[in-house]
Amino acid sequence: MTLLPRLVAVLLLTVAVGGCSHGTVGEIPTAPTTVVRISSLRVTPVGGGTVIEGTIVPVTSSGGFPSTGATLGAFAQYTDGSGKYVPAIWTSSDPNIVTIDGENLTAKARGTVTITAAAEGMTASETFIVQGGIAGTWSGTYLVEQCDAGSGSMYELICFPPNQGRTPGVLAVGARPPMTLVITQSGTDLQAIAQFGELRGTLTGSDRGQNFLTLQGNVTVNATTVSLVYWNARVVGDSMEGLIGLEVRIAGLPSHAQVVARIDKVTRR
Repeated sequence: MTLLPRLVAVLLLTVAVGGCSHGTVGEIPTAPTTVVRISSLRVTPVGGGTVIEGTIVPVTSSGGFPSTGATLGAFAQYTDGSGKYVPAIWTSSDPNIVTIDGENLTAKARGTVTITAAAEGMTASETFIVQGGIAGTWSGTYLVEQCDAGSGSMYELICFPPNQGRTPGVLAVGARPPMTLVITQSGTDLQAIAQFGELRGTLTGSDRGQNFLTLQGNVTVNATTVSLVYWNARVVGDSMEGLIGLEVRIAGLPSHAQVVARIDKVTRR
């Protein structure tokens, strides 16, 4: 082949290769991926809370924010605006008072602790107070607010009012008799060794939850029996408040007396 034809062939090949190159469609560029991360973390209930000694509270690790805001858990807010409960590493400032893991918080003793959750490099804390439960030794007084009797003799002995020129009834309105209770608990069942002045006996009842309790039973001395018709009370810290209904019977006296009293100043020893 002469020089001219060879040169023409090279030029044609170059044009062909160039045409193919310009006709090629490359990959469509993609947008950079946005990584969603936790922007903030908080422990709920916001503001902490109060837990009763001996109780176990479940820890939430999934789901949306509850309408009541009372759930215990670590709630994560994300950079895309979403939010949910997440698994977290939990610590307690005093494991003698509270222990906590990814499943439960256990209130072991009375006191105040700081609970901290950690997730994806974020941390959050809240303060929790552990209050005493129902069990324990309680003492104080109850205030008689109503006293009625079905016979004159019972009325004079039990309900006769003060400042009438004679000895008032032992449970006259306004009286503040003493009492002592030693309460033990098994599950929701309660037993109380009770002393109302000289009257003594064993009462039984139940823990209704949230430190509300009921008791019933009899206390006696000699020929006198006082039936505790109802004892509806609540423990708040180291104090007890509520109402008592009593029915008093004395052998040899007709009818009985009915007394309504308010737990006045009863505290835990």
